[in-house]
Amino acid sequence: MNIHPELEALVTEAQTTGTLRGLPTRHFIDGAPQSAVGGAVMDTFDPGTGRVFASFAAGDSHDVDRAVRAARRAQTGPWSVMAPAERGRILHRAAELIRAHAHRLAVVETLDSGKRLSEALGDVAGAAGCFAYYAGACDKLQGDSIPLGSDYLAYTVNEPVGVTAHIIPWNYPLSTAARGLAPALAAGCTVVAKPAEQTPLTALMLAELLAQAGVPPGACNVVTGTGRDAGAALVRHPDIHHITFTGSVSTGIDVMRAAAPNITRLVLELGGKS
Repeated sequence: MNIHPELEALVTEAQTTGTLRGLPTRHFIDGAPQSAVGGAVMDTFDPGTGRVFASFAAGDSHDVDRAVRAARRAQTGPWSVMAPAERGRILHRAAELIRAHAHRLAVVETLDSGKRLSEALGDVAGAAGCFAYYAGACDKLQGDSIPLGSDYLAYTVNEPVGVTAHIIPWNYPLSTAARGLAPALAAGCTVVAKPAEQTPLTALMLAELLAQAGVPPGACNVVTGTGRDAGAALVRHPDIHHITFTGSVSTGIDVMRAAAPNITRLVLELGGKS
């Protein structure tokens, strides 16, 4: 079997050292890596060996609030008012960057989640395809005119819902992140993602690639940490306007309960088989 030299080198490095150089280890907030406010860190383990291969920021409500405030600023700033065609060009560029970094993303996904490298490569390709698809939708989110007779002018306008929160599961970290972030960004929303504490790294890598593609500071933020500390703070935050969650039924119930006082819109995907 022929293997790409870059992929072979990354696999060799991971097998030899148990990790990779240059992994993201801090939150991505307001366009830059940022340590946890309290300085706390957590370890992530390679399920194939049981060894720690990276440490990352352990966020709490203070980090979540910092990320949401950055997303609010970006929501009233350049991203939501940008010409839809320009948003589309940026998301197309993001898809290209994901493809360009496919080998590194796949190896990190394998180290983080324990899935086979061949499956991780497929997940990366799917994530790139997701951004390419929604890039094409940016300038096609149109309103309607409604005929009510000559005495009336009636029409609808589609507007970004606002700041969106995305709780990402451990089994398909990059795929689920792309599936949630791409349509939200295409619509002109800003995002705060909280990946599972077992698999935080590819979401951080994705945020860095989106920034390289031209997504402005604050439009895409990633806060890492536990569901108890970071996830719970995110779903109950009063400045979150929409939540997507993939996970268990019991946790989904907790998410609904936390979002209820703010009447936050929800999309829940519950009870998977992994």
